Amino acid sequence: MTVTQNEATRPEREADAAHEDDAIPALMTQERTIELLLERSKRANRTAPIRRAFVQTGRAPQTAPGALRSLVSNKQERALDLYLLVAAVTSGGDYSVTDWSATWARTLGVFDEKTGASAVSRGWKALKGLHVISTSRGTKRRTTVTKLLEDGSDSPYEPPITDEPYFQLPFEYWEHDLHTALCLPGKAMYLIALVQRKPKFPLTQAKISEWYGLAERTVANGINDLLHHQVLEHAGVEAYETLAVPTGRAFRPLYSLKEPFHHRGLTPATQESSEQ
Repeated sequence: MTVTQNEATRPEREADAAHEDDAIPALMTQERTIELLLERSKRANRTAPIRRAFVQTGRAPQTAPGALRSLVSNKQERALDLYLLVAAVTSGGDYSVTDWSATWARTLGVFDEKTGASAVSRGWKALKGLHVISTSRGTKRRTTVTKLLEDGSDSPYEPPITDEPYFQLPFEYWEHDLHTALCLPGKAMYLIALVQRKPKFPLTQAKISEWYGLAERTVANGINDLLHHQVLEHAGVEAYETLAVPTGRAFRPLYSLKEPFHHRGLTPATQESSEQ
C-alpha cells in the first residue's frame, strides 16, 4: 500500500475502531454496583441489622469473640466487605441473594475477570468456614449466597427480635465510601463501636482486646482511623473504679459516633452497658 493509499484509508480504520470501542460496554463502577444492590434490598430504614454475635458471642460474663476476630486476625478484609454487603441486601424470603462473581468482584473494586472470580471465591470460602453463610449454584452460572445466623452455629437466619442485642449498619457506610476509606482495623472498630449501644462510650484498648479478640495495636489503629475519617469523635472523659491505681479511681476517654454514622434506634430500652 502506498503512502497515499495508507493516508486515504486511515480515517476509515479509525472510524471502525471507534465503532468497535462503542460496541464494548464499559464495566459498571464499584459505586454504582453497590448502589444498585442496596436499592434492591428495599430496606425502608436503610440499615443492615447484624447481631452482636458477629463480633462477640454469649452474654457477660460468659462471652467469646465472634467471627469478626477471625477475619481481622487473618487479614481477610475482602471477606468482611462481602459479608457486610450480604447482610445488607438479604432482606427477606430465605435471606439469599443470587448474582455473578463479576458483580461481587466489582463491589470489591476488582474488575479483572479472573482476579475478581478468585477474590470472591476466597471470600465466600472464608465466610463459609465461619458458618455465617452458605453457597449453592444458581441459574446462569451465578452463585446463590444464603445468610446464616451470625453466631457461627450454621443455623438458618432469622431476623433479630426486640430483646436480642444487635446493631444497625447504616447504608451511609457505603454511600460515604467508608468501605474503601477505612482500613481493616478501622472497619472492625466501627462495628464494635456500633455494638456499644450508648451515645457516649469508652473504648478501653485492653478491654476491647480481651472481649473481642483483637490485638491492642489493632484496636488503637482502628480508633485512630475512625477519628481521622471523622466517623468517631472525642466526647469527654468518665471516672471509673479500678484497683490498677493507688487511689482506686481513674479516668478514661469517651467517644461518640458522628452523624450519619451514628447508632440508630437508641432508646432507654435498647441502650446497653457501654462495655460488655
